Amino acid sequence: MHTRRLSMLILGVWIGLTIAMSVVAIQNFRGVDRLLEGPAPQTYLLMLRIGSEGARIFLRYQISELNRFFFDWYGTAQVVLALSLGLSLLFATNGKKVIMSLSLALLIIVVLQKVYLTPEITLLGRQLDFVPPSVPLPARSRFWAFHTAFSVSEVLKVALFLVTGSLILKKSESRRRRRHRSTEPEAAGVESD
Repeated sequence: MHTRRLSMLILGVWIGLTIAMSVVAIQNFRGVDRLLEGPAPQTYLLMLRIGSEGARIFLRYQISELNRFFFDWYGTAQVVLALSLGLSLLFATNGKKVIMSLSLALLIIVVLQKVYLTPEITLLGRQLDFVPPSVPLPARSRFWAFHTAFSVSEVLKVALFLVTGSLILKKSESRRRRRHRSTEPEAAGVESD
């Protein structure tokens, strides 16, 4: 019983981390624009020296590096969470094939993200950091292809979260009902005495 709760806790932490990373990645880049639209007086003086476009390029580079660090850490955390979830589900479900298959699929996705997609996105992103968006480069289309693949894998992962969580809850509910039914005759016998 407690292993199902642990599985749900791991799943909940993982879902929360996934949502947080999505928000962080988007808001970091939007933060650059917010900063440039209303800079503090000290920042404004620095921006005059390097120019508005120079400040934008530098700040976007800094945010890109920060996001790269976060996503590398996120990948490692996800592998640990996937392994923990798989182990807890092994005990929670007595190794039921469907749930274990879902757990394995989650592990494969996060290992693919950590080992292949994230390093490629990082490499290609660094090649593009100081190249204006208007300049066509093959690296740009590759970057967006990998970025899209990462995004699709995130959506697939969330779908697997939902299916896995619903199966765990369904299994818990059916076990609770069975336990409730098995105690009903005893309770009825006690009342009739």
